Amino acid sequence: MMRSLIIIAGLAVGLGLAGCSSMPASGLSTGSLQTPDTAAGPVRGTPVVADRPARMYVWAGFKEKDCSPIDAAVVVSKAPAKGTVSFRPGQETTIQFSGSGKCVGQRLKGTGVYYTASKGQTGTDQFTATATTPSGQTVTRTFQVRIVE
Repeated sequence: MMRSLIIIAGLAVGLGLAGCSSMPASGLSTGSLQTPDTAAGPVRGTPVVADRPARMYVWAGFKEKDCSPIDAAVVVSKAPAKGTVSFRPGQETTIQFSGSGKCVGQRLKGTGVYYTASKGQTGTDQFTATATTPSGQTVTRTFQVRIVE
C-alpha cells in the first residue's frame, strides 16, 4: 500500500520568515493519508487589507514513498462571512513536515489558498477548506484572518 500525505504549507510573513513553510494538517489518520495533530488551525500572522487578495497557505500533497506530488482538489467547505476565497494552482512551497522525514526540504507545487476581505470590512473572519486526493483521502482546515482597512 502506497502512503500519501497532504501537507498545508503557509507563508509566514508575520513571523519574519522568508518564503513558505509547511504545517501538518489537523489530526487525521484515514487509510493512506496520515497527518499528526496540531493545536489550532492556521492563523495569518499579519492582518489582511480589505479588497486585496492575501495568500493564506499553499496546500500540497505528496507520496511519502518518493516525495512525488499528488494533485489535490481544494474547495471551500464553509465560506467566510466578510470576504471571498480563491485558489491558485502551481504555487511553490518547501515541505517542512513529512511522516518519515524523507520529504523535508523538498520543493513542491500545490494550490495557493487566497482570502480577499470585502471592501469596508474589519475585524476577524474565518473559512474552512477541504483538500481531496484522487484516491479520496481528505483533509479539512479552518483558517482565521484579521482584517484591516
